[in-house]
Amino acid sequence: MPKDARTPPQPYQLRPARESDIPSIHALMREMAVFEKLTEIFKATHDSLRASFFGSQPAAHCLVIHPNVEPDRPIAYIMWFYNYSSFLDKRGLYLEDIYVQPEHRGRGLGSMALRHLAQLAVKHDCGRFEWTVLDWNQNAIDFYTRHGAEVLPEWRIVRVTGDALQRLAKGS
Repeated sequence: MPKDARTPPQPYQLRPARESDIPSIHALMREMAVFEKLTEIFKATHDSLRASFFGSQPAAHCLVIHPNVEPDRPIAYIMWFYNYSSFLDKRGLYLEDIYVQPEHRGRGLGSMALRHLAQLAVKHDCGRFEWTVLDWNQNAIDFYTRHGAEVLPEWRIVRVTGDALQRLAKGS
């Protein structure tokens, strides 16, 4: 008996983003920026996303999740890229963003996305799969730990941006 005969079809599909998804991805990213209270640093545009995902040197990869009945209406996006660990001497898979619209949460979509990325990490012999989470987002922290992730309290993100980056580059 074919597997499909025993398993009902999933109401959602995860797939690589297409250029035609850029407006939807941009809107989802803005929703995430609002949720995370980070709209003041949101700078992405349709053109910048197109270059980041589909340009001659893509900076990141993007997946979308859409209802099967509406394949041109992404309701979630997942952005990731490869990084590198010198100690492991292997590349890693870094999850930059995962966002599912609130009305579609609780349906296993985040789990589907994490499982897919974990499978990619294993397939490409990555030494680790990692990401960050805001310390106030307890729902996300609980979700990630339920999936086997460990929150590393001894590590801190160090970041230089904007004017400080310009000053550091100039040596001032």
